[in-house]
Amino acid sequence: MSYFYQYSIFYMNSCFAFFRSFLLMNLMKLHYCFFILFAFLAQLVNSCKEADNHATPPVISINTPYPKQIFSYGDTIFVKAGISHFRNIVTIKVSLMNNLYSPVLPVLNFEVNNVDFQLNAYIVLDEIRLKNGNYFLQIKVSDQEYSWNEWVDIQIIEAERKLVSLIAVTQKQFNQFQVFELPSDAGFSELFSFQGDFLGSALNPIRNLLYIAGSVYSGLVAWDLNKKILIWNIPAVLNPPQPWYYGLYFGNNDVFVSNREGYINGYDNDGNASFRSQKFENGIFKKFIRHQSKLISVLEPFNQQFTEMVVFNFPGGTVFRSMQITGQVVHLSHFSDKSVMVFVNEPMSAAVYEYSIDEHTLVKLKTFPFESMESVINSENEHFFILSGNEIWWYRPDLSSATHFLTVPTPVILAFDDLDNYLFVAFGKNITTYRLPFSHPVQNHELPYEIVSLNLRYNK
Repeated sequence: MSYFYQYSIFYMNSCFAFFRSFLLMNLMKLHYCFFILFAFLAQLVNSCKEADNHATPPVISINTPYPKQIFSYGDTIFVKAGISHFRNIVTIKVSLMNNLYSPVLPVLNFEVNNVDFQLNAYIVLDEIRLKNGNYFLQIKVSDQEYSWNEWVDIQIIEAERKLVSLIAVTQKQFNQFQVFELPSDAGFSELFSFQGDFLGSALNPIRNLLYIAGSVYSGLVAWDLNKKILIWNIPAVLNPPQPWYYGLYFGNNDVFVSNREGYINGYDNDGNASFRSQKFENGIFKKFIRHQSKLISVLEPFNQQFTEMVVFNFPGGTVFRSMQITGQVVHLSHFSDKSVMVFVNEPMSAAVYEYSIDEHTLVKLKTFPFESMESVINSENEHFFILSGNEIWWYRPDLSSATHFLTVPTPVILAFDDLDNYLFVAFGKNITTYRLPFSHPVQNHELPYEIVSLNLRYNK
């Protein structure tokens, strides 16, 4: 065999061996690639399965209430729904929400632990503060990992605002007081009694609380009118004969009092501090009113000619702005979204102004045909009753009209019901009721003791 032939055979064997090694190597790589591809596809399929499971919501079929169903205060909403899922349902929550998607009543919770559930529940519309409008009934279904919601929109008609009763604080003796209630269809009944001194009272219709403040040694107390019990007390700082509290006012769910240290303090329904004004050492605050995000107050200085109207930020208590006024401020009232009315006893006359908060201006609305005012009461900004001496004047800002309404003995205490236009006039032990626009009495009640305060109690 020739050398060339042997070399050719060797070369062919080497090529075959190389090709076989190359093929085996690539087959292994190809097998590995197929393995990786298979694993990736398996993971993808599994992920798709899980995604499909998570994306598949339970079937929630709400039978009642039906969309746009109308309910009123005091009604019961019956909630019926069939719910099924591909795995165990853990919890179901039923909520009634407003248009801001906030619950307006307590949320109903159900523990399920089943794949099927027939929901039968009810919600009583016993919240008298609910306003007219659209609401949403939400059914929230949760398994161990995820939650789903189903909604139905309903309409609620708010409760009609009504006068429930007249609350009268009477003074039995020097430091003994009794509180009476006159329902609209019955005689007076005694609620409770207390001891101390008396500055004034204010009523919180939302929580049915009667706030009573003393002047020298009695603090600020809150009485529950339904339970007839004292629920919280902010004691006064004793230092007779100097008064501790000078002013009392309730507005926007907070009660405010001013003290001799130059502060105005606010408290919420539970007696927790909600406001504290910046301190003023040159006078005392006697009048104040909550308006939007401000607390507008009147500072009576100790040794200055001008009264100062101070606007505080709420709830921060810092001074937003202030203005000096000539005369004594008798009353503050809401007038518009951006202004309040200021009733002032000026040096030679009585007048009412409009104070614009944003523009910081004081514009005279009317000079009254009498020289001074002892007190002013009003309902919103439609009807104002002004006590001047022994005369009651009826002022209507929309007409710029001030007319003489009654001549009364003095001193008197006034209260006005703007729903039925009843004016209550208390003198001594008697309460006489008038109905606008007539000035002759329609009803008279006599209490055992002298009346020192009147408050109107509404259902909301």
